[in-house]
Amino acid sequence: MIPLIRNENMKIYKRKRTWVMIAIVLLYVLLQIVNLKTAGSSTASNDWRAQLEQENMKFSKEAAKPDALKIEINQAEKHILLNQYYLDQNTPPSNNAWNFAVSQVRNIIFAVSLISVIIAGEIVAAEFVSGTIKLLLTRSASRTKIYLSKYVAAILFGLMLSAVGVLTSIFLGGFVFGFDGLADSYFYVKDQAVGGVPMLQALLVGYMLNIPFLLIAITLAFMISAAFRSTTFSIVISLLVSLTGFIIAIAMDGWPWTKYFVFSHTDLTSLVYGNPSVNGVTLGFSLVFILLHLAIMHLISYPLFVKRDVV
Repeated sequence: MIPLIRNENMKIYKRKRTWVMIAIVLLYVLLQIVNLKTAGSSTASNDWRAQLEQENMKFSKEAAKPDALKIEINQAEKHILLNQYYLDQNTPPSNNAWNFAVSQVRNIIFAVSLISVIIAGEIVAAEFVSGTIKLLLTRSASRTKIYLSKYVAAILFGLMLSAVGVLTSIFLGGFVFGFDGLADSYFYVKDQAVGGVPMLQALLVGYMLNIPFLLIAITLAFMISAAFRSTTFSIVISLLVSLTGFIIAIAMDGWPWTKYFVFSHTDLTSLVYGNPSVNGVTLGFSLVFILLHLAIMHLISYPLFVKRDVV
């Protein structure tokens, strides 16, 4: 099994486009830094109190708009509470590499997931199109082991690339914003109160709690890749579904029916460092719901893979 996984990883990393994808993630992080610098929100000014008070006024107006989405209202209320906490404590909000990395974890994993879909979408279908699947099947390995090795290799690629993205955000963010602040606390709003956890804990937990989106996107692409012979179809459909699901989960956040929408459970940070957008949703419910979807996708793709004729 391990040699098969190693072989799949070798095939992934020997392609030039894989390194292009890695470069795209690094460029994405760099663009986020440039965006923060040009927006002027990366450093705390001397009149930070006046700035926070102005922000609270702006957020209050946004939340009061009659056409404001529930997620916009929740985000505005969250920012108001956090800003008021800094004002009450007479402490300016810190801006450093660690804060930047925590704030970018979800965006990085989202970008990595879309890129990983390309790998997962072709990892099976391309073998049948090119005919190289025959070489794998002539070995002693069973189709089950081949199936699992390809899936594990796709997951490992996504995890590696997301980890590289987070580490790059720390490294580049440190040169721009400074590496100080690791001993600071990460503040969040839960039950209308501000809480704090160690910065490194917030970064690691935030990374792990956003991994479900990566798993869903890769497994979806892998399922379609195993079911059809077209790599283009696998990649395009998976990208569309993942991107649409991500947008719907944000736009419809808080609607009761999203409790049964899998993409509304792919960012679990709100269940740990916040409140669920829908009453009754717990971390256990979300994890079981995600595992159920992963199992269903494998129940579709695995039989199709092991029964497919090799011409």
